[in-house]
Amino acid sequence: MNLKIFFLYILLLLGLVSCYPVNRPTTLKSDEGKKEQVAPAVSPTLPLDTSSYDSPLFSDRIKEQTQQLLKMNDDGLFDKLHRKLSATLKADQKDYFLGHPNLVVLAIAKGNIFDNGPGDFGYILYNKDSHRIEIVLFNHKNKSFGTFYKELKVVNTLKNLDCSSSLASLDYLVASELIYQEEYIRLNNSNYLIDDNSFAVTDVSTNKNFDLRRGCLNKDFTKATMANSVCVPTSAVYANFQCLKYNKKKQIFEIYFSQEFAD
Repeated sequence: MNLKIFFLYILLLLGLVSCYPVNRPTTLKSDEGKKEQVAPAVSPTLPLDTSSYDSPLFSDRIKEQTQQLLKMNDDGLFDKLHRKLSATLKADQKDYFLGHPNLVVLAIAKGNIFDNGPGDFGYILYNKDSHRIEIVLFNHKNKSFGTFYKELKVVNTLKNLDCSSSLASLDYLVASELIYQEEYIRLNNSNYLIDDNSFAVTDVSTNKNFDLRRGCLNKDFTKATMANSVCVPTSAVYANFQCLKYNKKKQIFEIYFSQEFAD
């Protein structure tokens, strides 16, 4: 009898426990809405740009371009521009190119490129060793030279916008235009990069070469941020440009504006 009483007691306790509801946390629809509102949007990270010279998609065109640039160099077209431009340089810049005779200066820009005050330089060069056009910048603060797509990282922030159309890199585009200008360079001691100082460090918001309404603009860049942009002309005929701004925090150059249309 004692064992039966014990089992009845256990059953009674289990019955009492089951009578009490278990409190569970409830989520209101309004709370869910609040959570959705405060969830941060995740922006896709854009990949670093690479030079068209290093892309297999351009391999056939690169071979042809290399031969054309080599011919222009052998004809002395680049050296005569180098002599003209290097004569305008300060002693320390001259010394650098004297120590690197494989680099031929084809255009120069000056300004506050790296956001450390004036004194930086931009160069468009022909490299006699690689037979390529290179865009090289001099940082006056740390006395260093760097090349786009190599030491200097480039990101095209226009890549996913409907208005962006150029697939080639800036060095390749400039090379194509210089080849197009071969006879002009032969007859004139100049090129389209030098004419009107079109290769420049400038304020895109005030420079009359640029039409912000018709061009392709990353709207995250306000007019207040457009000073000291490196602008590279990509056509010898039309007012076509791509402009980059140095992002000091990320230590990259961002293409944020381009225009590709006739005058």
